[in-house]
Amino acid sequence: MPPIFWIGLGIAAFVFLVGAISGARSNSASLKSGALMGLYLGVMLAFPLLAIGLATS
Repeated sequence: MPPIFWIGLGIAAFVFLVGAISGARSNSASLKSGALMGLYLGVMLAFPLLAIGLATS
């Protein structure tokens, strides 16, 4: 896999972790909802990099 794919995957993982941590610390949200929001936002944010990485491999 080209490095651009791993950069996108790293961004998605970081946003997922931020969402999970913020969901776990929230009074009105849960770990599950925070993790799901982080997963969605991370994949949407990193999608162009992931797609380019998969297309050039």
